[in-house]
Amino acid sequence: MHYADGWGANTFVDAFSAAKVLREQDPEAFELLTTYGNDQERDLLASRQDASQSHTASLCLTSAQPIIQLDANGNVKRVQYNEVFRVPSTIPYDKFKSWYSAYLKFAGMLESDTFEREVPMAAGDFMIMNNWRILHGRAGSKTGEE
Repeated sequence: MHYADGWGANTFVDAFSAAKVLREQDPEAFELLTTYGNDQERDLLASRQDASQSHTASLCLTSAQPIIQLDANGNVKRVQYNEVFRVPSTIPYDKFKSWYSAYLKFAGMLESDTFEREVPMAAGDFMIMNNWRILHGRAGSKTGEE
């Protein structure tokens, strides 16, 4: 990985801003993503084969929360989105097509230049973020020679 060479390109998305725009532009899509779950599962042992630690026990994290989660006042309190850890959906059959369309729309927004920012990182850099608001990714297709 490029991080082993002392550099990295990280991407960050203010998911609350994207959710706000979705709510304004497509209230039905927003409602679907705040109502129905985004079933996810991550086996930390299986997904960390590149780790330098000697893991001997697994920890499996499972979630079935909506992608956009609201507080009691209807404000966005968390965006839980990760396309890598999706598992089979439990969304009702008659809602799935509409939900999936909303999902694709929101995913496109999250990956667009409007909401996504790239932040170069070098050895010694660190970053602190609100993991319920900011989505984080790695621009792995980039080279360190840029």
